[in-house]
Amino acid sequence: MEYTENEDQPLKIVIMGMENAGKTTILNILTQESEEAPTKPPIMNPTKGVERNPITLFGKKTIVWDFGGQETYRNEYLANPEQYFHTIKFFYYVIDIQDYYRLIPSVMYFTGVFNKIQKYSPDAKLIFVFHKMDPGYDPNIKNLKVQFLDKVEPLLQEQFASYLMFNTTIFNLSSIKTAFYQIR
Repeated sequence: MEYTENEDQPLKIVIMGMENAGKTTILNILTQESEEAPTKPPIMNPTKGVERNPITLFGKKTIVWDFGGQETYRNEYLANPEQYFHTIKFFYYVIDIQDYYRLIPSVMYFTGVFNKIQKYSPDAKLIFVFHKMDPGYDPNIKNLKVQFLDKVEPLLQEQFASYLMFNTTIFNLSSIKTAFYQIR
C-alpha cells in the first residue's frame, strides 16, 4: 500500500495500550466541547476491536483509530498487522501509570506493536502518554514511568527511534490537549 502525503487526506492517529488505560476516555475528553475538567472518572464501556473516528483536531482532519486493549484484540492486531499499521502519522501509546500489575504485559505489548509499526509506518511519530497522573497520586511510591522506560528504551535506541512523552490526567484538560497538540 503506497502512501503519499496529501493535505486533503486525513492524518491517521493511532491510540493503543492495555485495556482500562484510559484511551477512549482521553479521546472523549479531547473532543468534548466543555472547557471544564470532570470531577470524577466517567463510566465507559470497553472499546471492542478498533473504532475509527473522523474528527478535526487543532484544525486538521484526522482519523483516530482507537484500539481496544483486551488480550483477544491485542492478539488480533499483532497477527494481522497489514490491516492496522499502514500510514500511521502519530502513534500514541497510553500507559496507566497506576497499574503496577500490568507493567510487564504493557511493555510486551508495546514491543510487539512498535516492531509492527516500524515495519509498516516507519515515519510514525511515537508519543507515550503516562496517564492517570491524578491529583493525590504519588509517582515516588512506584514510579511506573521510569520502570516502563527502562524496559523499552533499549529497543527504541536500537531502532534509533525518538519519542515524546506526556503525563496526563482527565482532571487537567490541558495535560491531554498538550499531548495531542503535537499533530499541528
